[in-house]
Amino acid sequence: MTQEQASDSLASALKPPARRKGVSPAIVLGGATLLAVAALWFNQQHELNRLREAVASQLASGVSQQAEQQKLLKALQEQQARLQQQLQLVAGQQTATAGQQANLTAMYEALTRGETQRGLAEVEQTLNFASQQLQLAGNVNAALTALTAVDQKLAQLNRPELIALRQAIARDTAALKSLPFVDLVGLSARLDNLTNQVDVLPLALNDARSASIPAPAVGQASKLERFGAEVWHELSQLIRIRRLDRPDAVLLSPEQAFFLRENIKLRLLDARTALLMRNDAAYRADLAAAQRYAEQYFDGQTPAARQFRSELASLQQQNVVIELPTLAASLAAVQNARLASEKVTP
Repeated sequence: MTQEQASDSLASALKPPARRKGVSPAIVLGGATLLAVAALWFNQQHELNRLREAVASQLASGVSQQAEQQKLLKALQEQQARLQQQLQLVAGQQTATAGQQANLTAMYEALTRGETQRGLAEVEQTLNFASQQLQLAGNVNAALTALTAVDQKLAQLNRPELIALRQAIARDTAALKSLPFVDLVGLSARLDNLTNQVDVLPLALNDARSASIPAPAVGQASKLERFGAEVWHELSQLIRIRRLDRPDAVLLSPEQAFFLRENIKLRLLDARTALLMRNDAAYRADLAAAQRYAEQYFDGQTPAARQFRSELASLQQQNVVIELPTLAASLAAVQNARLASEKVTP
């Protein structure tokens, strides 16, 4: 290619194209696009303005709420400060109350220990009385009553350290209740009945007096019969037949009979006293003496005398002596409880 051809080609390339007739579609499309973009932009601006207004409104509402919350927070802080002050006051009062409660507890413990010591002193005195009644008089009922009263007193104290004492008292109570029953009242009544019968018991008659033959009546016998009866009476006084297997009944004057009956009454009263004192030897000795008197001086052929002797023999067969237990375990337990209570420091 020559230089001229090259320059012609370049000139032809740089030459503007020739204009076509009518509107170009690209221009229409570009204008529509610009219109759509402009409409979208305006819409976005409108939405953005609305959003800004909503945000501004929410910000304003949030500011007002924040202000209210700050006011509420300030009020809560003030209330918290007041509550803190009240809590400190309550804590101080609680500390004072705890101190008072500790003092009251100490006073109650001291008072309770004092009451326990007084109660134990009363219990020990009651147990000593019950032991004396049991050992000296053999009064089981009085001892049981005393033990029941002691157990009720300990139940009122309601102290855990008194459990061992209550157990000892329960064992002694069970031991007393297991004893065989002796009807002292019934035996005493029987002795009193015998004492009342002594005055009406008939005395025994002498064998000679009972064997004497009374003289016939004057109007019923002749002189010869009366003479023979008198002779026979005089001869019978010279010759007397006696039974050697039975001693003669002793003839007593009215004064001697009175003292005999009183002596038997005293024996029966002594037997009653020995019965109440559980003195078996004296009880049986007095009844045996009364039995001897009844057999020697009273007529054993009469029903009253036989019943009197039979009752005396029956009373002698009664067992009035029972091996009584002691209250040593309860006494030792109450003494130990008192010592333990005294050693506790208030």
